[in-house]
Amino acid sequence: MRTHTAPGPRDTLHGGGRAVCLLAVLLVAMEQLSREATSTLAPDIRTSFGISDAVFVATAGLAGVALALGGLPMAWLAVRVNRKHLVVASAAVGTLSLIAAGTARSIWQLLAAFALTGLAAAYSSPVFGSLLADTYPTHSHGRVYALYAAATPAGQAIGPALAGTLASLSGEAQAWRWAYLALAVPYALLTAAAALFLQDPGHGPDRPDSLSSPAPVGIIQAFRLMTRVRTFLRVCLSAGVLGLALYTVPVQMSLLLDEEYGINALGRGLVFSLVQLPVIAAMLIGGRLFDRRFRSAPQGTVIAAAAAIVGYGTITATGIWLRPAPLLIACHVLASVCAGIALVAVNPLVAAVTPPTMRAHAFAILPVFTLLTGGFLGSVFAGIVSDTHGPRTAICIAVALSASLAGFLLLQARTTLHTDMTATAPQPPPAAQAVPAPRQPTADVV
Repeated sequence: MRTHTAPGPRDTLHGGGRAVCLLAVLLVAMEQLSREATSTLAPDIRTSFGISDAVFVATAGLAGVALALGGLPMAWLAVRVNRKHLVVASAAVGTLSLIAAGTARSIWQLLAAFALTGLAAAYSSPVFGSLLADTYPTHSHGRVYALYAAATPAGQAIGPALAGTLASLSGEAQAWRWAYLALAVPYALLTAAAALFLQDPGHGPDRPDSLSSPAPVGIIQAFRLMTRVRTFLRVCLSAGVLGLALYTVPVQMSLLLDEEYGINALGRGLVFSLVQLPVIAAMLIGGRLFDRRFRSAPQGTVIAAAAAIVGYGTITATGIWLRPAPLLIACHVLASVCAGIALVAVNPLVAAVTPPTMRAHAFAILPVFTLLTGGFLGSVFAGIVSDTHGPRTAICIAVALSASLAGFLLLQARTTLHTDMTATAPQPPPAAQAVPAPRQPTADVV
């Protein structure tokens, strides 16, 4: 007897349309590519403006603050207007922000450009997070969200090498400016592609319970409702704590390779790009395994993701003290693979425990925890530690604290996952009451 198998990636994309997933991947990769350019060129930008590690990290981290806070009004708009318009407008602003960064002449202009970059990417999580769930069937969410999540390491793979190459080709003291200006070109092309090909399929049906509303709700009400979903709250807290490590390591690692090993922008870019190649492969494989495991034992996916987070922290905190550059980079690769596997589970879990008209709000609330509490505040703390004790100590402290706590918080979500999934699942229509069959006439007895 032939068993039923889940459709492959090609069938999955064909069923929901290739344009939505493809544009989501390309635009998110472009946004990540812009952020990675900042991490790779950090020493050059810092020298150009004559600022300290802490000041630069705070300046660059403002993009994360703008991204996190800007996602909330974007979520409010995402359930009221066509989401295609939000994507196109935001991508156009992202193009302008890169031009502004490349032409900045003061630290205040650079700060404004970074803030604009964050605002331009604020739509991504609430809009694409809900758009993918509404476009593709539930049984393929693991693979679809894995492709979407793989856009981040794809941008991390391309961005550093591309930014470093562009800066090296110029050969000037202000070469980093040309990297930002050149990146604005593909961003503009993707903006035009979104305007031509992206479609909004509308929101799926909600279950008429206490978490749903027939009309769109406000930001405060959405936050209040979503914090009642214990699985979602624990995933958010875990992601927020882990953000301390995820947003600290790239910048501090770039500073470490520059200060201790004398690796220039091109060399740092190549290192960071090669690190992400196995991460992309691990995330794509992890998405397929997530779908298979989630159908039989959803709690098992939470346990696996928590274990991967702890593995990421253990490998990073240990490997950062290895002095030979090849060993240091090898540990960074292995730790990044663990982080990628863990991140694959986040978006499908959020989609599984939130009703359709609340998904945009849920995906907007998540970056508030990740980028604001962990990404910005944690990065500033790590920058202060780096100025005093060096990048190695900053990375070790940030990762050891955040990964252990994040793994513990995510593990607790396994106890509430089934209940929250049941509460937010679409409710089937009530069965029609049975109507007695009409009595068949009997033949007269002659």
